[in-house]
Formats: sequence, structure tokens, C-alpha cells
Amino acid sequence: MADDEEVIRRTIRDVLTPFGCLVDVASDGAQANERLRGVRYDLVISDIKMPGASGYEVFAAAKAAHGDTAVILLTGFDDPDHSIVRAHRDGLSAVLFKPFKASQLLDECRSALASPSS
Repeated sequence: MADDEEVIRRTIRDVLTPFGCLVDVASDGAQANERLRGVRYDLVISDIKMPGASGYEVFAAAKAAHGDTAVILLTGFDDPDHSIVRAHRDGLSAVLFKPFKASQLLDECRSALASPSS
């Protein structure tokens, strides 16, 4: 889970941990990309707008490392360049718009993990 906002990292960890998830956190995109080189993750959740590397770069790194890794991107912003649409074509599992509810996060995680890889 990568986000430059600590409250988001903590919230996602607190929501997922009771369901048996092991949540590794990164405070920026560069740190997330570094971890993707050394660890195989079932699911990557990343904010789109972060220092170090964008969520799209984290998405690309996750897919390059392990093509079947599910990826959910988080954003609080509009998408004027239609990058989300392009990412969906490249295998993005979902996008959650901030603020989101815990139930939405859980639903998207379940769906992403249950879907066959692209």
C-alpha cells in the first residue's frame, strides 16, 4: 500500500488487517517501486499522485515485476488525461476515489483478488 498521506496508509492497514491481510506500506512511489523489485504481492494499492513516482509508475512496476499482480489506484482528483482509462486497458483492477468507505475498499480488494489476471 503506497500513499504519501499517513492517515490513508494507517486506515487501509486497519481495514485490511482484521481480514488476515499482511499490509506492507510505502510512503511514496519510489519506496513502493523499490519494494516491488524484491517482494511478490498479491495486491498493490497505490495513490496516483505521490512524490518519487506516480501511482501509474507503481502500477507499471507491479505489472513488470509480476504481470498477474492486482493493482488498485486511489485518487482524489479528476482524470483530464484519461490515464485511468488507459491503465484499465493495461490491466488495472480498480480505481477508488477519495474519500472512500471501508466497505468500498473491501469490495474492490475482493474483486481484484478474485478476477483472473489480464
